[in-house]
Amino acid sequence: MKITTTWLQTRKEPRNRPKKRYEETVDGREGLMVRIYPSGATSFVYRYTLPGGRGRDYLVLGKFGAGGLSLADAFDQHHQAQRERELGLDPKEERRKRKDVAQRARDERAGTGTVTALVEQFLHRRIRAERWDEARGAWVRDEKNKTKARKRPHEADSLLGYSDQGAREPLRSSRTKKPTLISKYGHLNARDLTKRQLIALLDEIVDRGAPVAANRTQALLVQLFRWACAKDLLPASPMVGVERPGGIERGRERILNSDEIKTFWHKLADADMAASTRLALKLLLVTGQRRGELTLAKWAHFDLAAKLWTIPVELLKSSHTKRTPQPHHVPLSPLAVSLLEQLQSLTADGIYVLPTRVDPTKNLPYSESALSHAVRVNEEHFGIPHWTPHDLRRTAASFMTMLGTPRLHVEKVLNHSTGDIAEVYDRHDYLAEKRVALERWGAHVTDIITGKKSNIVPMPKAASA
Repeated sequence: MKITTTWLQTRKEPRNRPKKRYEETVDGREGLMVRIYPSGATSFVYRYTLPGGRGRDYLVLGKFGAGGLSLADAFDQHHQAQRERELGLDPKEERRKRKDVAQRARDERAGTGTVTALVEQFLHRRIRAERWDEARGAWVRDEKNKTKARKRPHEADSLLGYSDQGAREPLRSSRTKKPTLISKYGHLNARDLTKRQLIALLDEIVDRGAPVAANRTQALLVQLFRWACAKDLLPASPMVGVERPGGIERGRERILNSDEIKTFWHKLADADMAASTRLALKLLLVTGQRRGELTLAKWAHFDLAAKLWTIPVELLKSSHTKRTPQPHHVPLSPLAVSLLEQLQSLTADGIYVLPTRVDPTKNLPYSESALSHAVRVNEEHFGIPHWTPHDLRRTAASFMTMLGTPRLHVEKVLNHSTGDIAEVYDRHDYLAEKRVALERWGAHVTDIITGKKSNIVPMPKAASA
């Protein structure tokens, strides 16, 4: 009989339900049958001869309908079962073996297993607040889950050396691969990992000249093993008593002066980096926003006609410290709009403003370290004393203040919390004030890079009470 999806759906109607179970053979599909029940349920069944001619057997492929198999799915499973039969195998036995393999994978995923398996559990369940969906065979975010996910989880991925998507920017230099927990100890059973090994890993990060990264890794490892103990995956944390290996961190004070801004801007033209990276670094200077807020930005967040960039709550660092976080609205100066229009000509076909170049088809963003890496690789080319992308944000804030912008307005541009009681009661959005500040700053950057004398008259400072 010719079986169609419409025919299968009509079997569920009360008037078409049989008084007792029966089967229909599907035309053109040897051994494939549809089994119809009085309840209206319908199943796909494969009837086949056992290897060696030992009689016949039946393999239930699955039910038809929501949560079960479509007609196309049934055809695929029937084809697989036929191939196994042609190879002299028993399709029912092969299905049992596949279920056993899947169950072992679930058991290992749920248990401790290797260090890599433990890290995967931690990053998805704790950092991303996700769960494993067996039907999809993937980690998914459950909308009913009220657990707060960590901002920018890719930073944690990078520190631990984990990648489930391959969304890393390609390294252009021949730098030695950085040591991570997974690269060094991922193959070990998590219960066999020792405190000495973890201390050695942190010391290795310090020895390569990255004490801040070592401190960040130490904090993440403390969180990882505390979580593992809370989940009863490990009896005790090997990070107990391990101090911060990078020592006390001091806040950076670096800002670029006018001459350095001009050099930075013009030398970007022939720097060893992608055109989109050049534009991204300029945007960090012109807008004063955080690196991660730009690398994870989507074109849907921008309204160039209204000259506005809306950064959603999930990308904001400040949402950790605010009881009711709100999206951050960044007015765009004419210079910022011009840079974004240039960027649109390069990346507007995708979702992200800065799509990864590893595999553009995956629609994934830059890694957060991509811009910092580009600056490090070109340090000699710029010929400017050591600086980082975050220094561009500090530079923008400092110059806005020097141009006479009130400190409160600069704080609003940066989306900083002032921490005083007035902030609780002041519900003004400061959009107009932020626009004035950023347009004055954008015009000043234009004067710097063109060598023109600035015609900006600093705003008068408010008289003290």
